[in-house]
Amino acid sequence: MDTTIEALHNVSCFVGALASACERNLGQGSLSICALAGKKFGAAVMNDAPDEADPIAAIRLLGDALARKGIVWEFEPFSGSSSEAITTDGTKQKIRLVFHTCMVRNALFRYGHEQKLSLCYMSHGVFAGALEKILKGKKASLEIVHAGPNACLKELVLEDLE
Repeated sequence: MDTTIEALHNVSCFVGALASACERNLGQGSLSICALAGKKFGAAVMNDAPDEADPIAAIRLLGDALARKGIVWEFEPFSGSSSEAITTDGTKQKIRLVFHTCMVRNALFRYGHEQKLSLCYMSHGVFAGALEKILKGKKASLEIVHAGPNACLKELVLEDLE
């Protein structure tokens, strides 16, 4: 096996083991701890990003910023069309996103750990922190609609801060 891939697999197992131990020792508290850690990282990634009003453009900015950090995380609006991707529910904007390649999902599967727990919450925090940094005046959250072996469907919820 290629030494680079083997090293990546070892890191994935290590991260999965850390998540498992964290969840066992901290219980439900691990979810919020990981979400907050992710949020701080996400805001830092977007430190030099320009303000953006369009959520679809902001999502693309986030993907580009992560790629510059060497983080491969393929996500896009589910419908593929900006006009169809955003729905409004009262005061909330909702955008369905499909996550194709996800380092968290890969780490969880490599270790044999279930999805929808602390590492998923950390990735949700990354997304929320980054988007709140560039979509000024918005609160962001990410919710799992479907977690699968080949892709995950999530819903980004944006609310005005007041």
